[in-house]
Amino acid sequence: MKMDAPTIPPTPAQPATSSTTRLPLRGWALELARRWNGGTYSLFVLHGNIFDLFPVQDNSTTSYVPLKSFLMRRLFPERACLLFYDISDGLTFGSADMQKRFFEWLEVFDNVEGTDFHQAGPPRDFLRLAPLLRRFFLRVAEEKDKWKGVTLIIDFPEKLIPAAEEASSSIDERMNLVTFLKWAGAPEMAKLDIGVILVTESAAELNARLLQNPNVAQVRIDLPDAEDRQRFLASGWAETMADGRPCADWSDFTAQELASRTAGLNLLRARHFLAEAIRNNSRVTQELVTASKKRLIEEYCQGLVRFKDPKPGVSLDRVATHTAAKGRLRELAWLIRNGKTDVLERGVLVPGRVGVGKSFLIDCFASECNLPVMEMGEFRSKWVGDTERQQARILLTIRALGPVIVVVDEADAVFGTREADGDSGVSGRVFAAFAAHIGDATLRGRELWVAMTSRPDLLSIDMKRQGRFGLCMPLFPAQRPEDVIELFTTVARVKNIPLTDPILAYIREALGSRPLTGSDVESILIRAKERAVLAKRDTDVQRADLEEAVSSFIDPLDPDLLALQESAAVLACSDRRYLPERYSSADRAQLLEEFARLKLRAGRR
Repeated sequence: MKMDAPTIPPTPAQPATSSTTRLPLRGWALELARRWNGGTYSLFVLHGNIFDLFPVQDNSTTSYVPLKSFLMRRLFPERACLLFYDISDGLTFGSADMQKRFFEWLEVFDNVEGTDFHQAGPPRDFLRLAPLLRRFFLRVAEEKDKWKGVTLIIDFPEKLIPAAEEASSSIDERMNLVTFLKWAGAPEMAKLDIGVILVTESAAELNARLLQNPNVAQVRIDLPDAEDRQRFLASGWAETMADGRPCADWSDFTAQELASRTAGLNLLRARHFLAEAIRNNSRVTQELVTASKKRLIEEYCQGLVRFKDPKPGVSLDRVATHTAAKGRLRELAWLIRNGKTDVLERGVLVPGRVGVGKSFLIDCFASECNLPVMEMGEFRSKWVGDTERQQARILLTIRALGPVIVVVDEADAVFGTREADGDSGVSGRVFAAFAAHIGDATLRGRELWVAMTSRPDLLSIDMKRQGRFGLCMPLFPAQRPEDVIELFTTVARVKNIPLTDPILAYIREALGSRPLTGSDVESILIRAKERAVLAKRDTDVQRADLEEAVSSFIDPLDPDLLALQESAAVLACSDRRYLPERYSSADRAQLLEEFARLKLRAGRR
């Protein structure tokens, strides 16, 4: 057995070692131990939440250390030789004794080969170092009793074998790739308890040939779950930092409550914001936790997402019209609040023409569910590897945040398609990662994805299938005078604009037949209120103000383009109950014909 496996107690014939007092392995560490102990792999890729803190136990004291220290103290405490390499520091060692023994071997190697590595030190360049390590591994094979257990840990391997098309790779990168593939496929390395671990934040940044090799094991480090966070917060470091003061003296929450409220943060970031509060004598309140969590999550994702906590008192009651969609969303909210997540949809597609109120509807729905919202923006980058790394960070955060509502605006552009060309396959890989994540049935109930778009026809069919965005609820402008009145009444209440009977009569007579949206109504009311304010009447909006706002307005939106968007929403709908009466009984063949005509006309412009 090559790695300590504390879940298997020593047999009576084996003396109990210090490993029996160590914390039990969980999650990724247990998976790595099992695959390592299987004895069939010699090269591992460790990726994900690598820049975090991990628990180690000395006697009865638990401390949290960086990944490299965790590997050295918890997973490989009894290795004969533990080596570390990165292109900055070159080759380093787990202890001074390991370095001494390695240099003793180097002296013998120098005498045989006529080199001077014993005096000058091992080469920093990996191309020159790799053959030396290969010879060292062979020496280990000859002296198994002396060198029992050797592990090489390589940081930032993406600098050695970056993801790139083979034609664009340098000769050095190709040689590095061949070296790793040969190490992975060498049966003697696995048999001799020799292992190589590549540690990278995003596996997608590594050469695909390595990741696809069946001799390479990949292990993902997820963000800490609630149990990890609770153990971390209960370990006593915060009280020590607070000069022994108990949690109640500097926080409105217990350690268990803080563990729940810091979902989506790794332990290092949680320690950062708590230490900042304690050292600055700022009490940890709901407002501080919300603001800090929002800042740290957006910082981790480099501003490419927007995080929002639910707003107290906000519900779907604030949304005017969209009766059928609100009814279905209330059903989903009830399932979430009552823990019936096994029957919850994985994704909801909300199409509709611009300005129809898609974002506002989903914001109100999320607050009614009392769930946080992660809004995903455009994360693609022109720099090689950045797009996949950002996507991996976002998906890692979403997985840890659950339960959460993930909102994707302009979904057709964000998700992309499998067929995109001209970007070395980046779009295809991004699409495949999204499709695999959203289609993961094990995440049902922890993540509810909501995709919004004005052009659902551009969304790949892979995304619109059942199990991903199979539930499609299109939104439409006001269909009847009653809908228009409801829109004006709702928006005016929010904007603190009283509507008199003459104004309501004008709205019904002049605007009742128009297909207005929430954004249209808001614009009309703001313009009318502006006229009242300029006339020194403040909020005393009169009928003449509204008439002037309506008569002077010129709609710049192309009516054919709006009709195209509405037709696309109708054709994407998954249930006739969500359609207005004039569409629910319409002939689908005619709708398809009209959509094709509008699309052809739009393409000619």
